[in-house]
Amino acid sequence: MELIGMQVAVIVVTISIIIAGIALGIGKALGYRRIEQFGIDELFQSVLNAAIVGSAVVVVESIKATTSSLLAVTCQEGADALGELSCIFGKTADSSFLLFQEMLKMSNILGYYQNLVLDFGSFSIQPLANLGGPLAIIASQLLTLQFVLILLNLNIQLLSFFAQNGLAMFFPIGLVLRSFFATRRIGGFLIAFAIGFYAFYPLFILAFPNPDAEVALSVSSFASFNNNSAYAVVPLLDLNNNYAIASKIDNMSFSSALGNASGNTSSNNTSAGVVGIDLTGDISFSLQKSANAVSKLLFYSVIAPLISLLITIVFIKELTSVLGSEFSLPSKLI
Repeated sequence: MELIGMQVAVIVVTISIIIAGIALGIGKALGYRRIEQFGIDELFQSVLNAAIVGSAVVVVESIKATTSSLLAVTCQEGADALGELSCIFGKTADSSFLLFQEMLKMSNILGYYQNLVLDFGSFSIQPLANLGGPLAIIASQLLTLQFVLILLNLNIQLLSFFAQNGLAMFFPIGLVLRSFFATRRIGGFLIAFAIGFYAFYPLFILAFPNPDAEVALSVSSFASFNNNSAYAVVPLLDLNNNYAIASKIDNMSFSSALGNASGNTSSNNTSAGVVGIDLTGDISFSLQKSANAVSKLLFYSVIAPLISLLITIVFIKELTSVLGSEFSLPSKLI
C-alpha cells in the first residue's frame, strides 16, 4: 500500500537525526549540558520515528488484517471494518427508504378515506374522520425516518472519507509532524486519529444489532395493507354515489366479524390471508411494526455511532498522550 507523504517522512526523519547529531556534538564540544541533552533526546526521538516510519506499511496492513479478522462478514466479502460497515449502512438506508415509501402510500390512502363525506341532504357524516390519529403517528414516523436516512447517509460519507484518507493520508502526515519536537503532539494525535477512526469506530458500531430484519417486517406489513384491494380508493365515478361509498367503508370497517368468527386471532388479517377485513387491526399492526423498526433504526444510526465515537475519542486521547510524549534517555547512556 502506497502511503501519501512517506518519502517526505523519510527525509524529515533523516534531517532530524542529522540535527540531533549536530546538537549532541556541539553540546559535548562546548560543554553545554542543555544542548547536549537536547541532542540526546532528539536523537532518541529520531531513532524512534525512523522505526515507526520504517514499519508504517507493515503497521497499516496489520491494522487492516486485524480488523478484518475480527469481523463476522455479513455484507461484503473481503472488506475491512470500514468497508463492511459502509456496506451495511448502505443496505439499511435502502431498506429504510422502502419503508418510507410504503408508509407514505398508507398515509395517502388513509388521508383519502379520512376526507370522504357522506351527504344525505339534511345531514352529512364523515365516518372515518378518526383516521387523523393514525395519520399523525405516520407523519411523525415519516419525519423520524427522514432524519434516520440523513444520518445513515452522513455516516456513509464519513466512512468513505476515513477509508480514503485515514491510513493513507493522516497516518503519514502524523509521522512527519511527529518528527519535529514542536509538532510532536499534533503528529501523535493524527496517528491516533487515523488508527482510531479506521479500526475502533467501525468495529464498535458493528457490535450493535442490525435493524434490517425489523425494517423488512415493517415494510412487508405496510405493503400488505397498501396492496389489499379492500383498501383501494373508490373509483371517481362512484364519488357521487353515497351508497357505493357507504358500502366500501362498511366493508373496510365492520366486516372483521367474519375473520373473528372463523377463529382467526391474528392482529393483521390482511397479511394472514383471512377473508374478513379489519381496518383498525391492520393499521394498528402496521404502526406497531413501524414503531419497532424506527426505534431500532434510531438506536443503530444515532446511539451506536455516539457510543462508538465516545470510545474512539478516549482511545485517541490516550494514544495521543503516548505518541506525543517526549521520551528521553539519561546522557550517561551515550
